[in-house]
Amino acid sequence: MLDRKAQAFADCHFPLSSGTDCGYNPGMSHPSLPYTPSFDDAAVQSGLQQLLVPGPLRDDDLERRSIRLTGMFSLYATFSPHGLWAPGLVLTHGMRSLAEQCLPVAEIVRSLERMIVRSLRVSPVLAGSVIRNAATWLDLLDQLQPLVRHPDPGRLLRELMADDGKRRRFLWRIFLPPRYGCDFDRYPAQGAVLRNWLSRNRLSAGSVVRCLDAACGTGEGTYELARIVHEAVAGWGGWRVDGTTLEPLELFSAAHGYFPHDPERQAAFRSRVAPLLTAVPAKRLSFRQGDLTLPAPATGHGYRIIVCNGVLGGPLLHEKRQLTEGVANLVALLEPGGILLAADRFHGGWKKRVSHNDLRDLLVGGGLQPLAVEDGVAGVRPLA
Repeated sequence: MLDRKAQAFADCHFPLSSGTDCGYNPGMSHPSLPYTPSFDDAAVQSGLQQLLVPGPLRDDDLERRSIRLTGMFSLYATFSPHGLWAPGLVLTHGMRSLAEQCLPVAEIVRSLERMIVRSLRVSPVLAGSVIRNAATWLDLLDQLQPLVRHPDPGRLLRELMADDGKRRRFLWRIFLPPRYGCDFDRYPAQGAVLRNWLSRNRLSAGSVVRCLDAACGTGEGTYELARIVHEAVAGWGGWRVDGTTLEPLELFSAAHGYFPHDPERQAAFRSRVAPLLTAVPAKRLSFRQGDLTLPAPATGHGYRIIVCNGVLGGPLLHEKRQLTEGVANLVALLEPGGILLAADRFHGGWKKRVSHNDLRDLLVGGGLQPLAVEDGVAGVRPLA
């Protein structure tokens, strides 16, 4: 009975765009690059205007989708013997099965992704959002806590379309979710290696030590790298640090310490970084988009130090061809005599797929001389 009713509703005439059409804005582009770090409110608001579409979203297709989803939810609520979802509810197999039958998560995700791209003036990396990983709508609701407090996906869609403040918090929540690795001092042993290496490999007086934090995420490691280098070269040289990441919202948050979905994180982040930005000109740091799997554009100079943490051999980059290309692209950016370091906190399953020795062999295959380090792998590009 339920199958026939669910199918009957799914067959109702709702003229929707195709499942693959997310409604990309014709004027979408990459954000203005590079970003210079600034926590000034005027700079943040100016940047947000370039990044987000303000005010209510007007989109007939999204309106129809929201009506359809609410109708599907009503059917689900009528037949659910478990009661409706609420925050903290322990999900069972039966709950998930019924939710997927009445509220296919793929359809909800397509609708949310259309809303996402209609909300942005830049092209998002949809594959990096948490909504792509949810097995059912109920699992996705759990991941969206504490922002979503009711289980009707159509209602959620309408609320996000109407309220740009809630929409902004939702966007940051799905692209920058709470997860391990987003903290300072994550790799202290690597920091010790860098300090020691810099003390033993000084450049001539007045030289500039150029550094890259590849796949920098929200920038915690970038600022830590800048602090280490700033302290190490004091008295004999200058420095510059660039951070690159693929996701535009990560890029914005890294540069501006902006986390509208997590005020405590924003306050702690800015408090940690402020002393560095007070001590040195902010223009010594920059953040821009970069893709490890693509050759970087020529810049006219190489990097003395490249750090690439939490990526190689993990969920985002583990296929052999991609790993080989990614390492080759990093090595190409390294100046002769420069050092490349990579560490991670991946669980044992990923370590079985891409071992420490595999990563070390990739550095050797890329032409680097390996260094024995406590955390991760490292290699130096020969001078000749």
